[in-house]
Amino acid sequence: MKFAINNKLKRLNEDTERIFTSLVGISEEKLQDQSYGWSIVQVFAHLNDAETASLKYMQKKVQAGDKMQKTSAGNAIRMWLTNQALKSSLKWGAPSYISNPPTYRLDEIKSKWAETRKAIQQFADEYPEQWLNRLVYKHPMGGRQNLERAVDSFIYHQIHHVHQINRIKKQLGL
Repeated sequence: MKFAINNKLKRLNEDTERIFTSLVGISEEKLQDQSYGWSIVQVFAHLNDAETASLKYMQKKVQAGDKMQKTSAGNAIRMWLTNQALKSSLKWGAPSYISNPPTYRLDEIKSKWAETRKAIQQFADEYPEQWLNRLVYKHPMGGRQNLERAVDSFIYHQIHHVHQINRIKKQLGL
């Protein structure tokens, strides 16, 4: 199962790199433009903030060790439904604790996000095998989940925001 988690983390990083590559040649001014809501860089900050908050939650939750609840089919179904919604281009508001992302320069958020991803990878690498079926993560819509589904949620959350980035690019005439 750790192999699957590591493959998913690799995919997440590759997908992120493709997003950054798609922005090459776009001015910092355009990347910061908030004329249509969040700027593209604010979307990145939001994604980083969500992953950082999730990691902090998991780091605290893992302290319960064997007392963490075991996963069930119900948890899997709930997360699958959530991920289907995230894959779509439907829009809804972010949870209040991550709904007002700060503004960074593109290189700053790339660096911060790389640090977050490195910490998530380290957490996954150090995560005990015997707890892979334990509920260590809590998604605002999908509820409590195991580590593998946490990584899935990061993938689908990013996919969701690619729709937003594409809308912003279109509105900016890019």
